[in-house]
Amino acid sequence: MRRQVDYFCAAQWPTFTPPLTIIDPFTAATGIRVTPEPGVSAVTLSKLLQQRDAPVLDAVWMDGGVSEQAAAQGVIAAIVPERVPGIAGMVDEGVYRDGDGDIFAVSTGFYSLGIAYNANEVGTPPASWNDLWNDELAGAVTFPSPSNAMGVPFLAEIAKLKQTTLSEIEPALEDIKKLQVAAYFDTAGAGTNLFQSGEVIAGAHYASSAFAMRDQGLPITFVVPREGAIGGDIRLHLTANTPRMEAAEKFVDFAIGKEPAKCMAERIYVGPATRDVELSDDARQRMPWGPEGSVASLSLPDWNDINANRSSVIEAFNRAIAAR
Repeated sequence: MRRQVDYFCAAQWPTFTPPLTIIDPFTAATGIRVTPEPGVSAVTLSKLLQQRDAPVLDAVWMDGGVSEQAAAQGVIAAIVPERVPGIAGMVDEGVYRDGDGDIFAVSTGFYSLGIAYNANEVGTPPASWNDLWNDELAGAVTFPSPSNAMGVPFLAEIAKLKQTTLSEIEPALEDIKKLQVAAYFDTAGAGTNLFQSGEVIAGAHYASSAFAMRDQGLPITFVVPREGAIGGDIRLHLTANTPRMEAAEKFVDFAIGKEPAKCMAERIYVGPATRDVELSDDARQRMPWGPEGSVASLSLPDWNDINANRSSVIEAFNRAIAAR
């Protein structure tokens, strides 16, 4: 009888296909059957809280930000390197530790938010977030709303450029008022629609979405701004109190190996969190940090600061921007 490890997939990438990249090869290698239960990170966390004492889920993917909340609420277990030896092959940025030094999550790939623009419509290619304020882009710019996973991190990056903080976001919002945004997007697909329709010609958008539009024949170019593209990742966790911990640990160890990391990078162009993964030239050109960069080239959000200020930032944004 085959053992079973359940997991909850909460990926934000539209084309994220774990059965092809991780689950099927894992089952073939170990004989352990995996039952996927797809969903979004916030719902995953709610289920973990509801199932705290008798979890159905054993290993869960969640986004940065929600990952920290789950750790703080005690619904995920520490990942012990001796039982998940693949951690030794990961980049430091892909291993997440709590205040006691225990590992609460590992990354299975980085994505980024950078600058996308229509090369047929934009005369001077943008090279910095500040270039979104160029006169030729007025009224034809977009960026994610705070309800998007990277919306508040984008506002944090703009606040940093304006030498302020999330807790004092008003100066950054005053500058955003001057940006003459055509529309904000809640989902990556909605952002892509804005470019496809011609409603916008430049803005903050996901690297993977920009490359997908280029593959469709649209003249869209993706730029890593000189300040660094804003990085995010999808992280894998062990569920606290799972009765199938040994199988779940094997699943996590497999997921952070070189072959799954390579497959993810080649299929959906996420940056590997595992070291020494050899990629094709096509995949290298589409990495979230650019063809010559690395994870160190990303501007990684301070999720604890974002979580602490999220509600007040959204309220301030809605009051100053969305209600206009």
